[in-house]
Parts: sequence; C-alpha cells; structure tokens
Amino acid sequence: MMRKAVKKLFYTGTAVLISIASVQAVHALEVKLSGQVNRAMMWADNGNDSELFHVDNDNSSTRFRLTGSEQVNDMVKIGVNWENEFESNSSSKVEIGQNGDGDAPVLKERKMEAYFDTPYGKVSIGQGDGAANGTSEMDLSGTSVVMYAGVNDTAGSISFRDGDDNVIAEIGDTRSNFDGLSRNDRLRYDSPKFFGFTASASATNGDAYEFALRYAADYGDPGKVAFAVGYVDTQDRTDPTYSQVGGSISYLHKIGINATLSAGTRDIDDADNEPVNYYGKLGYKKGIHAVAVEYGMTQDLAQEDDESSNYGRAYVIKPWKGTEFYGTFRSYQFDRDGVDDIEDINVVMIGTRLKF
Repeated sequence: MMRKAVKKLFYTGTAVLISIASVQAVHALEVKLSGQVNRAMMWADNGNDSELFHVDNDNSSTRFRLTGSEQVNDMVKIGVNWENEFESNSSSKVEIGQNGDGDAPVLKERKMEAYFDTPYGKVSIGQGDGAANGTSEMDLSGTSVVMYAGVNDTAGSISFRDGDDNVIAEIGDTRSNFDGLSRNDRLRYDSPKFFGFTASASATNGDAYEFALRYAADYGDPGKVAFAVGYVDTQDRTDPTYSQVGGSISYLHKIGINATLSAGTRDIDDADNEPVNYYGKLGYKKGIHAVAVEYGMTQDLAQEDDESSNYGRAYVIKPWKGTEFYGTFRSYQFDRDGVDDIEDINVVMIGTRLKF
C-alpha cells in the first residue's frame, strides 16, 4: 500500500518535471548570502562533576547559505539552496572532562538542492530536508532557539553516571523525538497548499522513504496554529531497520499564550522494545520577550523499560532585528532497571544568535 502511494506521488512529481521541459532559457540565477552565528556558554553538572563550556548552540547551529530563484514564467519558478554548517565545540557533543575545544570544526553540508515550483507542486532534488523532517518540531513559542522538542541538541553527549561515577548512558542514546530522517540526498515532492494543508513525500538512498502532512493557519483573533505528522520507513538505510510515526502541534493565541505538544513512536525490526516519546511546552510571547517551560520523556529507546526525561525553562529576548539573547535551564533524569543511584544532569546555557 505504501509503495503504491509513493509511486503515485512521484508520478505526480515526474509530471511536474515534464511540464517544465518546454520552459524558455533564462539567465543564470543571482544568489543571496545569508546565515547566522549562534554562540553560548554552557554549564553542566552530572552529579559527580561539573564544567563550563564555550559552545556553538546546536539547537540552531552557526551556518551560512547561498540561495537563488527566478520566476521563469507564469507557471514555473526555479531555485537553488546551498546551506553549510560550521560549528566549533557543538553543545550536543561536549562531555564533562574534555577540557579543550573538542574536535576541530568541519564544514558540514546541510542543503545542496535544486527545485522547481509550479502550480502542480514543488519538486526538489539533492541534499535537503526529507519529507518528514521537522514534523515533530512544530513550535510557535519563540523559544526554539534554545529549547524545543529536540532535547539532545543541548547536551546529547553528556553521560548519566551513578553515585560511584560509573558511566550508564549518554543523554542522546536515551532520547529521541522521532522526527524524520533529517537532511539527505533525496527526491522530494510537495503538493500545492489546499485549505492550509500540504502533503509531501521523499525517497532517499537505501530505498528509504518518508511521508508528511502539514497544516498552518492564522485565524486572527483566535490565534495561529501549526500542525504536522510524518511517517518514515528506513528500509535498507539503517541497521536495524525501523518505521516510525511522529507529529506535533503548536498553538499561539493573539495575547501571547502558547502551547506545544509532540509525540512519536518507533517500530524497530527484530527488537522487543517499542520506544515512545512525549513532549509538552507552555509559554508566553509578547513583543520582544518569550518565556516557556517544558517537560518530555522517552521510554524504551536504548533498551526495554528505560525511562529518560527532562524538564526545563527558557527565556528569549529579541531587542533588535536579527538579534536574540537567550537563557535556559534543563534537568535530565534517567531510570534503568537494575541500576541504582543514577544522578540527574543539570544544564544552564546563555548565549546569542545573530542573523545576517
């Protein structure tokens, strides 16, 4: 059934490409440079030791991009998107005791794609978001620069330890929001928007594929809402293979009160554990200020009967265009059968994101 749906969507995408074939020649695209620098200080305490780090905030990493597009006629818009990440001492990779700056920064591809946008939909080819990427991360709170459903981006490599300082597991091995396959080399099709809804499908290496349905609307006085749900089947791309469903919804009232919910589950082939994740956030956003509190839990990810959770709070201020200052406190907890006295991990991060 899924394969038939994939074929149908990509036949539609092929039809879009065929309709483009007769387009007249155009001049080379003019590109625009943009990006951001996002740096922070992060203090972490694993219950046995603590350390202060100078990090790149992996919730929204330092990056630059070149984009260009041109409306070639009434039917077709063509474009390119080339985005690269360059992090020094990522907040998701630091570990207490490393002392230095971590691994040398590496220029990392995020997006290298071409696209064709028509009234029949948009076809994208190359490195970019899979169809389900971001479906578990809808967030209208104004605090996602430092706190959102991807809780591993803050301190994913810091290890839970017991009272005797024995390593139990890294945060990132015990938590997931079951989002899509992130960015990959793929062919993607996005349908035209219909009453606020957009359907998407993508196929990548290893015969993996993703589906997604998104909805966004501004109702004026009642406020704004953003919703998404995604399905992933990894086929031969991962070992072990798995399929998963994840989704999220976020609501922002015109007075600034907002709420966000995210949930997902993964079906791992030939495994007894079926992990699930729940995440919730309540916030208030007014003018240049945004505050929020969160709670999240992933169960049975690393092994059956694991429970890994966190709660946190964040504040973000945007005093000038393209400028944000932020601060957050997060506390992570972990329970595993047969292991006693696992210490909590507490993290404080303050920093700034400047966009250009």
